[in-house]
Amino acid sequence: MENEILVLDIETTGLSPANDYILELGIVKLNTETGEITELFDEVFKDPNLTAKHRNSWIFQNGFMEIEEIRNAKPLSNYSNTIQEILTPFKGRITAWNRNFDHSFLQANGFDLGEDVACPMKASTEFFKIEGSRGYKWPKAQEAWDILFPSTHKIEAHRGLDDSIMEAKIIFELIQLGEYEI
Repeated sequence: MENEILVLDIETTGLSPANDYILELGIVKLNTETGEITELFDEVFKDPNLTAKHRNSWIFQNGFMEIEEIRNAKPLSNYSNTIQEILTPFKGRITAWNRNFDHSFLQANGFDLGEDVACPMKASTEFFKIEGSRGYKWPKAQEAWDILFPSTHKIEAHRGLDDSIMEAKIIFELIQLGEYEI
């Protein structure tokens, strides 16, 4: 288990853990020695506090998720025990591409992810060297993929499980290159 980490990805109604809701969560286990990826969780949620204003959320407006997908979904709270059971054995070995974003939402919803680990997106900034307005910027997952795997066409789906698999492949490659460790 020492050579295994969790990589997760959430989709939300916005950017604020205090005011927005998790709509989807995907979790995979990554073997950091072999690159094997095991799907552990993939679910869409409907928060009881969702209102008509959330129809304008970026995820819906850009066509990555349809409002109908969450209409009959269960709330995140229905899955809390299951999710925490997945997370607990990996406390301190749980990451995401934009780790702080995903973790802040999960922690705001009562999940214990253990001690913080380095964010692979931030940790790889100097490796990717993507010019931004103030020097190198944090690479988006799509940018990282295109640089690491230029001959493998992949479009970031902005869906929990698909993105967590994509991010796990990026993280594994960065580990192999010595550019990231957890």
